[in-house]
Amino acid sequence: MEAIRKLSLAVNYEQPPEKELLVFGFLFYCNGPLLQVQPVRNSLLEFDLAKATAFRTDKNGVRADELRLFLAAGTDKEVQKIKTITDLETLQPYEALLNSNVKDGQVSILPVPAAISRFWPVCRCRVTGKVSKWFHSGDGWSDRPVCRARVHICEIDPIIYWIHRVPDPIIAKIPELFLDPVEVIRNPVPVPDPPPFVQTARSGAVPDASVFKTRSPEQLQLQVAEKLPDIGANVRQQLLSGNLDQIRSTIVANYELLHPWFCLRPWWWPWLYRCTERKLVYTDASGRFDTNITYRCFGDRPDLYIWIEYLVNGVWTIVYNPPKPCNTYWNYHCGTELSIHITDPRVPVDCCCNCPLPGDLVMIRSIGGTSVTHINQQSYLQAPAGQSVSYNRIGLTDAAAIGDGFFSTSVGDYKRPFGGAFHFYMGFGQGLPRNEIYYYRWSYRKVNAADLNPVSGTTEQIDTPEYKSYDFIFIDGNGDQQIGHDNVKLGPFTVGGENNLYIIPPERPSQAPFNAPQTDPQWYERTHNTHTIGIDSAQLRNGATPGGDGLYEFKLELFNQSGVLLTNIPKTTFKVPAFDDANTSVNAPDVLLAGVTATTAAAFKMLVRVDNSACNSAVFTVNVNGTPAASDCCGFVKYKPDGVEADLELSFLATHPNNFAVFSFGVSKGTCGGVANAGALGMVIDDASGYTLAGGIYRKQFTPVQLLDSCYAGGDGKAAFAETLSVIAMATDGTYRQSGKDAPYQVAAFALEP
Repeated sequence: MEAIRKLSLAVNYEQPPEKELLVFGFLFYCNGPLLQVQPVRNSLLEFDLAKATAFRTDKNGVRADELRLFLAAGTDKEVQKIKTITDLETLQPYEALLNSNVKDGQVSILPVPAAISRFWPVCRCRVTGKVSKWFHSGDGWSDRPVCRARVHICEIDPIIYWIHRVPDPIIAKIPELFLDPVEVIRNPVPVPDPPPFVQTARSGAVPDASVFKTRSPEQLQLQVAEKLPDIGANVRQQLLSGNLDQIRSTIVANYELLHPWFCLRPWWWPWLYRCTERKLVYTDASGRFDTNITYRCFGDRPDLYIWIEYLVNGVWTIVYNPPKPCNTYWNYHCGTELSIHITDPRVPVDCCCNCPLPGDLVMIRSIGGTSVTHINQQSYLQAPAGQSVSYNRIGLTDAAAIGDGFFSTSVGDYKRPFGGAFHFYMGFGQGLPRNEIYYYRWSYRKVNAADLNPVSGTTEQIDTPEYKSYDFIFIDGNGDQQIGHDNVKLGPFTVGGENNLYIIPPERPSQAPFNAPQTDPQWYERTHNTHTIGIDSAQLRNGATPGGDGLYEFKLELFNQSGVLLTNIPKTTFKVPAFDDANTSVNAPDVLLAGVTATTAAAFKMLVRVDNSACNSAVFTVNVNGTPAASDCCGFVKYKPDGVEADLELSFLATHPNNFAVFSFGVSKGTCGGVANAGALGMVIDDASGYTLAGGIYRKQFTPVQLLDSCYAGGDGKAAFAETLSVIAMATDGTYRQSGKDAPYQVAAFALEP
């Protein structure tokens, strides 16, 4: 086979395209390097290998069998992104075999198969929609827009194109689903979760934690199968044929019908559902997006999948990414409005249009998602509901948090401390920064130990680097409008001898002092509600020693442009959220201000109880007449030793160094469910649900009939029991409960016999 330095190939089609296509040829070495990309002009594709950057100049040429040629339709913009064979995947290329004629040495290729070229035509589609979130307000719910969200618009790739690349072992597994449709995931209708600053009352009842309550495999299979669409005897027979090619063809022909079935197998999704991102857009102040995308015309209408990111504590975070088979807009009618509801509690509903804070106001909003007005600043004693031991509520919050589980909260019941990483959110008026109010600084000092004994704490300045991000518009090399991103540093800076100062961000990045030079720069987080600093509360200090758990005073100070501390600031400058509406401001009360006079204040301050301690738990052996039932671990308990019914005692350990933990203890019998009056729920500070507390151990006495109940059988009955215990930390970082401080979940079993 002769070496070649130039290629000239006629490009034909088995079925000519209905409209003209912009087709390119991609020539690679057989081991991967890209040699050259050329357009097809007048049905002719020409390569000059001498001009290829990856061509070895010391070679006289290359043999045809050393080359790989791909043909694909695409735009100039798409072609510029292609560097490897893998990159070509999104263009759905055709790999043409280079055939050399032995007689004349000419190289040719066969016509492009119709099965491939039908994927190449490109159409345009308008995609519009709204992103919103249900928000609990008062006694009802309202559907509020989510602004500044990143919306990723993707097109599900036609399965007919790549079904033959799904490995045989995966295809061979698919018939199992239709023989045994066991539901391994559930996708309920989303019920909106309350955000952390919304208080929700939860039932105080102990959940029925029956670890024995089970259903037979036959019952489970029947219940799941009843929810699925009937695929018909013919389709089922083809899927169960054992012929892998027939299974593939059946999946392609019945793809839409099979989506609900495929929802049950998450580990199949990467193989059966692939998508290509067509556009990235942002929602506006009304939560809306509206754009045009291009898509492969095959199938008439695009199959769209949407996933969404939101800026959470300065990081773009996925907040909506549902399973593809169950949440794709199949055969999307272009221009039809999409309604997307987010339930992620981290996403706020504070969109506003032309609503910066006025003037020179400084609004201290929250720690995480917890409003500062829901952090108690008064010292008073109060016992938990249903218990009698009181504890001091100063510095505690009444806010709910993500992951609370059985831990209940209610408005005005300040019961939980803070822990983990704190993120302070504030709002700044559109008149800032200016010479008179230019910088801010956060500091803290420890005022009381964990037991609330006074501490002589030192003032510690927070010096965590803080950057504020923004996006902007730019024109790429193809003349298309794109979205870029950048950031500016807010601090810390040293100015006029004062350390750890942070610049108050202006309303827009294009304003002084940042003067962002790009086109139409916009903050990711608007200045009316923006992240100002963060700190890990486990790293708080008191001079040279760790701060540890206790009561801290956090302070916000303001400085002028020269770095001079301001001490006579009009009190009305400082704002906080209204107690019952976090989006409405009120003047900060005197209890939240330092250096207060009748008209001025020196700073904002607030007391916050910090607790990063861990919980402990254990379930003990049943006691019979005050003695452990057995020395082994087998769990059999005789309730009639020597023929006389005994007193039975259940006991467990639930502790926390500072009592900031709640527990849920449950006892289940066989498949009967929870045992009446044997469960308990409460704070680890006191007796609960009839269990007495001493030395961290809860105990309660029972007679055999109280535990056996319907299984008592006149004193001859038997039953198996399970004890479950959860001890969880109450602390929150303002958004999440600090579940990393929970005790290990405990399960123990025993069986009563005469």
